[in-house]
Amino acid sequence: MPMEATNVSAGTNDRAQALKNIQAYNFAACDLGLYLNTHPYDKRTLAIHADVAAKLKEAKAEFQSRFGPLTSADSTGAEAWQWNDDPWPWDAQ
Repeated sequence: MPMEATNVSAGTNDRAQALKNIQAYNFAACDLGLYLNTHPYDKRTLAIHADVAAKLKEAKAEFQSRFGPLTSADSTGAEAWQWNDDPWPWDAQ
């Protein structure tokens, strides 16, 4: 039985870490976007923004493949509406 509890805890930690990564990349992309609003020709920041945006996209895809949709717009179930499946992204486990 202790092995199962460890696995559940590890799964919860993986999910929480995946959400933290998405939040960090999203924050960075927004912050860089604000800077680029006033410095639209800064090539270095444009490159950093492109890199962060790609990592954000990858992190979201990874999360959704492992844990389900992040938003109702991401629910892609052809057989059933997946958005109602627990847990929702903001639910603490």
